[in-house]
Amino acid sequence: MGENQSNHPFSSMPEGEPVGLPPDYSTRAPSADKQKKSAREPKSSVQSTLEFIGIIIAAIVLAYLLQAFLIKPFKIPSSSMEQTLVPGDRVLVNRLSYKFGSPQRGDVIVFRSPDDPSVDFIKRVIAVEGDLIEVRQGQVILNGEPQVEDYVQVPDVSNFRQQLVPAGHVFVMGDNRPDSQDSRRWKQPWLPVDNIIGRAFMIYWPFSRISSLGGQEHGRQQQSGRSVQLRCRTLRGRRAGRCR
Repeated sequence: MGENQSNHPFSSMPEGEPVGLPPDYSTRAPSADKQKKSAREPKSSVQSTLEFIGIIIAAIVLAYLLQAFLIKPFKIPSSSMEQTLVPGDRVLVNRLSYKFGSPQRGDVIVFRSPDDPSVDFIKRVIAVEGDLIEVRQGQVILNGEPQVEDYVQVPDVSNFRQQLVPAGHVFVMGDNRPDSQDSRRWKQPWLPVDNIIGRAFMIYWPFSRISSLGGQEHGRQQQSGRSVQLRCRTLRGRRAGRCR
């Protein structure tokens, strides 16, 4: 009886030790090969479609925000600004230009028509609040001084009697003077600054016409007109016959 117990295969194991079992593979981490294979598995068609739709929606929202608050694209609809801008040109308009400043002479601006706010126009600022503006046989006279306007390629013989631009308004004209509906021909000649959408600063289409639109040259030409207005306040200026 004792001899049989000594020959039992588990008789030599210490008391209390568990009997050995086959290894359990169910809790093992997946092999490196399986991980690589799962990483290479393509996304489902549904997931890809949802991601694509999300990108499109984000792009639309971003474009809307840019146009609503920063930059507005504008297509030139007529010949009123030739040769600076021709029909079909596309320009970028800075909506923030006059949030922190005022319109300047020479600026090319996009605005809502004072006669029909549903229509947008693009013209050039010729006079700002406090200026005396007159057009005599097509010649712009600002603060008593005739202006040199190199951007006007086709002069006209229109007239506009001398008037003072009121506060909060500007006087605008198209560069193509004979073919422009502007301050000279509106029911009220003054454009409210609140109607201005922004300043056009660049032609971006077509590629052959890409260029910037600046009003600095025009503004420098007008400085002498402002100095005439200031000299008219002095007795010396009046005696010299500089005032009208």
